[in-house]
Amino acid sequence: MEPLTEPGSSGAAIQARNVTAGYGKRAVLRELSLDIERGSITALCGPNGAGKSTFLKLCLGLLRLREGSLSVLGGAPGLRGFRGTLLRIGYVPQNTAGGALPVSVRDAVAMGRYGRAGLGRPLRGRDWEKVDEAMEAAGIGALAQRPVQELSGGQTQRVALARSLAMEAELLLLDEPTSNLDAGGRAELLRIIREQQALKGLTAVVVSHDEGTIAGCGRIYRFQEGGASPLPGGEAGV
Repeated sequence: MEPLTEPGSSGAAIQARNVTAGYGKRAVLRELSLDIERGSITALCGPNGAGKSTFLKLCLGLLRLREGSLSVLGGAPGLRGFRGTLLRIGYVPQNTAGGALPVSVRDAVAMGRYGRAGLGRPLRGRDWEKVDEAMEAAGIGALAQRPVQELSGGQTQRVALARSLAMEAELLLLDEPTSNLDAGGRAELLRIIREQQALKGLTAVVVSHDEGTIAGCGRIYRFQEGGASPLPGGEAGV
């Protein structure tokens, strides 16, 4: 296993040390340690139930650690003060639904700007510029006025991605983002992420079973038996 950086290293967007976590009495992750470097695109692969989505929940503060330590963009998930850090993290969950509210694609993407604008404050000109820029980057500019309920699964995933780009996230967590996309769509989504990495130094963590998506990431961790091991590109397996 390749060496991990020292705790507190400024080069890591995410640092996990001896993390144990799970649900009820069942531990899904056991003494997991890994580093995800700033500006990297990292794939998390492995069998179902190995803890990949659980790890993303820990990073978002949706699940508490039982043991160990976790740092995300310098903050401690789940602890007081992490709310500000969350404004720097974009999340694209599995099977994103269009929702029940009758809103347009542009308004749905704009929801990513409200944390930047401030509670109760209207979006201003620059906010809307970022919304439009994010839609173009995600390839949904032409869908701006379409109701989100009319979108396909793949288009809805792009809306979720655009919402994260509109908030100018430093860290993007994507949980099976290509599950509703064909081969061309999967390649296009990875191209978008790489483009944002090159333009803005975005860090992305992609949970995936798709071999092409995994191989297209710069770093790979395989989750298995409660831990995670780094793998060279092209040898991930699913």
